[in-house]
Amino acid sequence: MSDDTQAGFRRELGLLDTAVVVAGAIIGVGIFANPANVARILQHPSLILLAWALGGALAMLGGFAYAELGSRHPVVGGQYSYLARAWHPVIAFLYGVALLFIINGGALAAVAIVFASYLDRSFVPLGEWGIRAAGAAALIGLTAIQALGIRTGKWTNNLLMAAKVGGILLLIGMALLGGGAPASRFDPAGLFASERPLGGLLLTALVPIMFAYGGWQNCSFIAGEIKDPGRTLARANVLGVAAVVALYLGLNVAYLWMLTPEQMGASTAVAADMARAVAGDRGARLVAALIVISSLGFLSVVILTGPRLYYAMAQDGLLFRRAGTLHPRYRTPTFTLWLQTGVALVLLMSNTYDQLLSYVVFADWLFFGLTVAALFVFRRRDPRPAGAALMPGHPWTTGLFVLTALGIVLNSFIAYTTQSLIGSAILLIAAVGYLVVFRRRGAA
Repeated sequence: MSDDTQAGFRRELGLLDTAVVVAGAIIGVGIFANPANVARILQHPSLILLAWALGGALAMLGGFAYAELGSRHPVVGGQYSYLARAWHPVIAFLYGVALLFIINGGALAAVAIVFASYLDRSFVPLGEWGIRAAGAAALIGLTAIQALGIRTGKWTNNLLMAAKVGGILLLIGMALLGGGAPASRFDPAGLFASERPLGGLLLTALVPIMFAYGGWQNCSFIAGEIKDPGRTLARANVLGVAAVVALYLGLNVAYLWMLTPEQMGASTAVAADMARAVAGDRGARLVAALIVISSLGFLSVVILTGPRLYYAMAQDGLLFRRAGTLHPRYRTPTFTLWLQTGVALVLLMSNTYDQLLSYVVFADWLFFGLTVAALFVFRRRDPRPAGAALMPGHPWTTGLFVLTALGIVLNSFIAYTTQSLIGSAILLIAAVGYLVVFRRRGAA
């Protein structure tokens, strides 16, 4: 991909704005919904915290890896560009297809469902189809905001992020300072209490955990709108991921402080149940409001970032020409913004949250592994480029991340067979389409 594809974008994003994109793309609803899934799998406080800490360590490794990749290649499209330069354009093309139809499309639909479900549960009765309609309205409204320009999108993201971080800190404080003994017993012996193999348990638990931690790659897509992207991308990745890990571990301690693992596993709204135990119905409504805001913040960031990658694909001739244009006034890729939202609306109307969760994790981690493995290729070509933020501990840390990603992908076929096979079928069809179309172009 040519670096000049970013020429039409406006550079409006500083370090704080970019770190907000990193953290905002990670903090959605996963940390409010998925701890119940993890508690059902692991069933012991120490194991639960270990799993979330491992997830945080993986996220930090991913953040460091993408920091190096972004400082080496600070161009529009980010991860798409890394894959094309390290491996082959067909791999980058498949990632773009997966991002549109599986990763971003599925994540937007899943979070829109949660957003509307909490509106229905705590504020306005909506009913089954009302929930779908409210989720669709959120997607359409936020897409319209992001189409108005990067400055409008930036301030929307920053305000929503400030509200959600403030709410999370309040929630943690309510639990830990509310008085009384902890409901769970934090005994390290519990790490060895399970009769099932610990490795398999942790890999299964990492599926919902890594859905909650996923998203640090998103700021790489918007390099054309970041000031001094070579430095800013690297610093923002590490800063944003570190903040999220701290908040997530704090929230899980708070959950276990107020609830036992059995209560967490049986809960359909673990954050609300924890807040209700501290402050009654007022606490539960506070959590509902926090989840609504957090959902909107996540949707806003993902709606902003993904279309820049599809724009870069179109600039390379891998997507229809219209997708490679910017709005003449707002300098945003309006066509790809609405294209992504259209895909998310279809998935919103045809899937449940749990189906979408497993659907996303398979594809996300397949390409996380391939992208971080690209560091081996780039290091061989140029071991220490000037100004690059190098991955600490390479090649061992890079190899550990890649092997873990492979384990998550393989385990997804065991734990979530149907959704993983659907995702594989989409990628296979896309690969065949790529070969047919570009073979014809070559023949012509």
